[in-house]
Amino acid sequence: MPLAQASVTLRGQGIYAAVTDNKGDFVFPRVVAGTYVLTVNYVGYRSFKLAALVVDRSDLSLGAVAMSAKTAVLEKAVVTASRPLLENKVDRIVYNVDRDVTSQGGAATDVLRKIPQVSVDVNGNVELLGNPSVLYLINGKKSTIFGNSIADALQSIPASQIQSIEVMSSPGSKFDATGTGGVINIILKKNKSEGFSGTVSATAGTRQENGSVNLTYKKNNVTLSGYFSGTDQLSVRTNTNNQRNAVDTATGSKYFLGQLGKSDFNRYGYRAGIGLDWDVTPRDNISVSFGFNQFGNSTDGLFNQHNTGSDAAGGALYDELSLRSATNTLRNNSADLGVDYTRKFRREKEQFSVSFLYSAGQNNTSYFQSQRYVGTDSLFGGSTSSNPGRDRLTSFKIDYAYPVSKGFLLEMGAKTEIESLVSDANVYTFDAGKYAYLFDNTQSYTSTFRREVYAGYVAGTFRLFDWLNVIAGLRSEYTVNKAYYSNSGHVKIPDYNNLAPSMTLSHPLDADQTLKFSYAYRLERPDYRDLNPFLNLSDPQNITTGNPDIRPEIGHEIQLGYTYNFGKSNSLNVVLVYTHNNPDIKSYTTFYPVFKVGDSTYANVNVTRRDNIASEDRWGMVFGGSFVAFDRFTIRPNVQLYERSTYNIYSIPPRITGFEYRWNVNANYAFRRGLIVEGFGNYRSGIRWQGRQAGFLTYTLALRQQLWGGKGSLGLVAVNAFGNYLVQHSTIEGVGFVTDNRLEIPYRSFGINFMYKFGRIKISKPKEEENLLGRPPVEN
Repeated sequence: MPLAQASVTLRGQGIYAAVTDNKGDFVFPRVVAGTYVLTVNYVGYRSFKLAALVVDRSDLSLGAVAMSAKTAVLEKAVVTASRPLLENKVDRIVYNVDRDVTSQGGAATDVLRKIPQVSVDVNGNVELLGNPSVLYLINGKKSTIFGNSIADALQSIPASQIQSIEVMSSPGSKFDATGTGGVINIILKKNKSEGFSGTVSATAGTRQENGSVNLTYKKNNVTLSGYFSGTDQLSVRTNTNNQRNAVDTATGSKYFLGQLGKSDFNRYGYRAGIGLDWDVTPRDNISVSFGFNQFGNSTDGLFNQHNTGSDAAGGALYDELSLRSATNTLRNNSADLGVDYTRKFRREKEQFSVSFLYSAGQNNTSYFQSQRYVGTDSLFGGSTSSNPGRDRLTSFKIDYAYPVSKGFLLEMGAKTEIESLVSDANVYTFDAGKYAYLFDNTQSYTSTFRREVYAGYVAGTFRLFDWLNVIAGLRSEYTVNKAYYSNSGHVKIPDYNNLAPSMTLSHPLDADQTLKFSYAYRLERPDYRDLNPFLNLSDPQNITTGNPDIRPEIGHEIQLGYTYNFGKSNSLNVVLVYTHNNPDIKSYTTFYPVFKVGDSTYANVNVTRRDNIASEDRWGMVFGGSFVAFDRFTIRPNVQLYERSTYNIYSIPPRITGFEYRWNVNANYAFRRGLIVEGFGNYRSGIRWQGRQAGFLTYTLALRQQLWGGKGSLGLVAVNAFGNYLVQHSTIEGVGFVTDNRLEIPYRSFGINFMYKFGRIKISKPKEEENLLGRPPVEN
């Protein structure tokens, strides 16, 4: 009987490690020719050792290896090799969250801050290599949970439920071409131990509280799992000071808007799910999963406003002092059903899989705002709206992998994805004459949107000239869009087809150094938030809306990377990056002296919406690594440097350039007896785009004590900026206006986290001798 998860070590010209798979097979890629000692270890078995193993060709096979049992051992025990916290693979970065003990009390957002090539701002917005257009997956699948607010969705996933996060800035053709920045795949925990096991985690703090339970029961070839988690970000008060000076370029009239106030922000979320994993036969597997997610946020604020206007000669048009109260809410829930079937054939690496996903989401955004002049209690203006939406996503895909020869793996597949969205806007405008909020037919509407994507791909993994490893593929995606808006009827959106090639070339300079080149064609399709023409009038002087006429963004990304693994646990990774996006999608703000919405007219208004502004080029370098400075002390720096050049058809001058940089550093020291102390610092420089957003610096201090032999742990986390508030200072510049914004966000917080792992593993008496493997190849 094959033994899975046995540890295999090859020592000689270099040190190589591997773990056997479910068939007892293992492979050592890129082994330098020479003489080695092979060692195989498995709990409860006598170690196997083969001395003077000569590796002189790439397809060396050792045949079957027999291991003898010492005494009674665990029945179908799973031995998991100790994975490093960070793995630099040819096509992705893998961050093993379960190895990051100080992040267990946070959320997915807190983990992403620590991953090389990823940056997160103070509002939870994520960028990959400086690009916010990212395709998010959970266990390799899409979900409508990411449809309305990605920041809230990520904040609702506790780190204690995450096994690892895969970051692919240059994905292959097997993945959807969506996301010009790349792919982030969040892999949730799965326990493969026989019997009943689980984890319980709880965090209490001054800013965020969360708790989670993960349960698994495995008997023979069937595994049942379930989880529940909840998170709550306690109310945070933000101080706001905005000043805008504008000129009507047509008439010469001048305008000023000052807004000074405070707003309270709250965020919450919870998740629950169950799963079934069934090995029908040693080669056939069926898995079924169902998950439910709900999250939301609310903002409640009160602002003093000074709104003035004067004509070109200096004569006053108006001068108003007012108070505006505003409330914004977001509620989102989604239910995901996934069914997967995998068939493994006798031929190594030959595999067939079918995957089905149905995701149903409901979201509701709403606002309520009212205005009154200073010194009076009577309202002179206001509006309220509810914008409920329904999102349905169905996908079906087939994948097949066939090893054409020993060194050539051919993969192909097809996928159909259908998404439909229905959105309503029920708007009520304040009527001063009737002193009531009345239904506004001119602003209210119903919209429907349907998108169908038909995709197919072919990819090959092979070796050229005995020194170059190649992963190359081509993906075709044909997109059909249909839209209807009750106020304007059917909207014609052209169908389009995209051919997305991808290629990764890697060359091992030696056993520890690898040079890599990659190219990927990516696209960003406008999503629900971009297309929805709903006008958010919670601040009538600063209106946000969608744009149903946006075209997809096309991106080309080229990378040249170098990886060096040295010593016992040291690694260095350097990547040179060039990206070109055309047409590029960005948010853009336009000033209007007068802006009319239905029967209502607003003066001195900025309107922000997403649009195809033209093109963008970025050149940059990313430096990251993990270094053991001395025993028990590890430091992991991450630096990103970019030169950005954007051609904006709406800007004067149209060419905007700027230099940006981000860095973070994580350092921890592991004391004896299970105590770990960690520090994390994060800095992001200002960003230049239609103005400039100032940089910010934050830091985190944490410690965790392992308890009960590693089954439990107790952690403390302190998060801070310099001072009680994190100050965000930004300017927005456009034709005829300049806006200066200043936000003060309380950032100092303290939390305590407790985690406990439990489980029971059956023990039985095995046969005296087990066959470890059939034909394990050693590739050099």
